[in-house]
Amino acid sequence: MAGSARTESFPSLKHLREGLAGPRIRVRLWRPDDAPALFAAIEASRDHLRPWMDWVDRHQSNDDSLEYITRATLELAQRESIALGIFDGSDNATVLGATGLHNIDWTVPAFEIGYWAAVNAQGYGYIGEAVRLVTAFALRTLDANRIALHCDPNNVRSRNVAERNGFRLEGHLRNMARTPLGTLRDTLVYARVPTDSDIR
Repeated sequence: MAGSARTESFPSLKHLREGLAGPRIRVRLWRPDDAPALFAAIEASRDHLRPWMDWVDRHQSNDDSLEYITRATLELAQRESIALGIFDGSDNATVLGATGLHNIDWTVPAFEIGYWAAVNAQGYGYIGEAVRLVTAFALRTLDANRIALHCDPNNVRSRNVAERNGFRLEGHLRNMARTPLGTLRDTLVYARVPTDSDIR
């Protein structure tokens, strides 16, 4: 992990435990008791997520989702990654999707933001709301100097989230990765830095 020499406690962990509150959602750290709701959201969304996400079929039971949450907690403690659930703000329990900050370099600090939406949560703007909350948190609380966002050019919804939240297209990387089906795909690289316009 870049910047692993830093040993101080993770900044603003309390905010992440309590959650970042938006008008309709709450974005917070996963808890062990979220495992059944996380698995249910993935199970209902499997066909929707599979073309874009290579991890989907690693969740075959509640136990698999609990193992993911346990691993995410360890990676947080090691300052490697910040995995966050997106929850309905009315109950702070219904899983609408997930987001987080990954590929962290604390020497910059720089982060990569990722996200996915449960199939029944699509089209309501929940992901855009979550990205605004997490981006603001990274810029204002974690002193981020760069937040990157990578997506498949064919994933129009993901591209729209990036562009509507002030991320600038920096590059189109050809044959950068393979899809979960094994075919080659390009990758679009978006980013925000502190000198970009305020979050809308």
